Amino acid sequence: MLPCEFMPKQKLYCYVDETGQDARSNVFIVVAVVKAGEQEDTRVALTRIEHEAETNQLKWHKTESSRRLKYLKLVLEKGAGGEVFFGSFPKPLPFFFPTLEVIEAAVKAVARPPYTTRIFVDGIDRKKAAELTNALRLRGVSLEMVRARRDESEALIRLADMWAGCIRAALSGKPDERAIVERALKQNYLRPIERKTPRSTRG
Repeated sequence: MLPCEFMPKQKLYCYVDETGQDARSNVFIVVAVVKAGEQEDTRVALTRIEHEAETNQLKWHKTESSRRLKYLKLVLEKGAGGEVFFGSFPKPLPFFFPTLEVIEAAVKAVARPPYTTRIFVDGIDRKKAAELTNALRLRGVSLEMVRARRDESEALIRLADMWAGCIRAALSGKPDERAIVERALKQNYLRPIERKTPRSTRG
């Protein structure tokens, strides 16, 4: 067996979105989709599912209920997207730490050293991206700089957004969304991450 320094690095890609910062939600949900290797085939597969479900490459809250549910059912049927991790965190709490925890746990669950990770977070600004990069490195995650990636240009970010919206709806008691989440958990498609972040009165 080759020493680690001579082994080719595993290339991981992590796509992150969240929901629940608004006052209407009592939970904050983070979803991280982790995929190793080439990404283009996955993007093509997800784009085809979007076309079939007629979601028109829109986010959860901008899509009709029947279409977004059809999208997620097709994703489960085809096993498209990669490994999907999520955490749900009761509010109030600082939003930075749940995001950090979910990304760290998701990457470490998939990583096979030596590895390197490219992390894309929906709509993150440069300051928060730098803070998240430094915090992840301190926790032992091997990564390049965390970067912003808009859902309009990335099918895997849209996948993370759809699951975040579905999980939020399921937790609020909506039966159709709850059924999809339960199915995804049984298939081991969705992988929950236990909450470590302490509750706080500061967001």
